[in-house]
Amino acid sequence: MTGAQNRPAAPSPSAMAAQAARLSGDFGDPADHPATGQVRELLDQVIAIREATDGEFDLPSLAKRAELLAAAHDTLAAALED
Repeated sequence: MTGAQNRPAAPSPSAMAAQAARLSGDFGDPADHPATGQVRELLDQVIAIREATDGEFDLPSLAKRAELLAAAHDTLAAALED
């Protein structure tokens, strides 16, 4: 066997990134992040609109719910980038 075959394989970049994240410290409770409250408010609005239509198909309320869900998604995506 050659020397190259005896060496362990180098860790993948994703494994190294995961290890660095674990070692970089405590991220805190996700429930304490401001984005959590913002998303909760947006989802509460979605639920209220859904309940107001009482299961009936209503295109304007569907569009508003889609807009609110997109805003919640954007909020979560921005929080993850931070």
